Amino acid sequence: MLRTILRNALLPVALVASPLFAEGGPLIEKTVDVPRDMKVAVDISYDKVVIPWVETQGEPKESEIRDAERKGGKETTYMLIRFTYDNEGYVKRKVKLSGILLGEDGTVMGEGGRTGTLGAKQISDTVSFPMKVKVTDWPKAKKLKLTVAFLE
Repeated sequence: MLRTILRNALLPVALVASPLFAEGGPLIEKTVDVPRDMKVAVDISYDKVVIPWVETQGEPKESEIRDAERKGGKETTYMLIRFTYDNEGYVKRKVKLSGILLGEDGTVMGEGGRTGTLGAKQISDTVSFPMKVKVTDWPKAKKLKLTVAFLE
């Protein structure tokens, strides 16, 4: 757990210091409320790319949470963190997306990420990554810390 926290804390530093990142665009971090049954505004933009929303899909249902609590709370599930984006430019943009699900006291409850491509001339398209989370931690999650690195 400590290794995960340290790795996540050092990820932005490592990206900024890497030669690959030096050739790319900005590294943008945002912390938003956990998207539950709705999209949450993130308003991230670079060049002609705009990422207006983030949402979750496949999050645990109330009945699954109750069952997991009854069984001791060790069950995990994968859910999707999905970003909506617009790219009005003629250039595809490669991005590194990551997210950390945080509890009220800053406890890490889940993490995930991936590198993806935002297609050229795309409006209201999506890009997603899976996040593994303990079913019983989902209701306790309060914030979602997002990192978007635009790579060239």
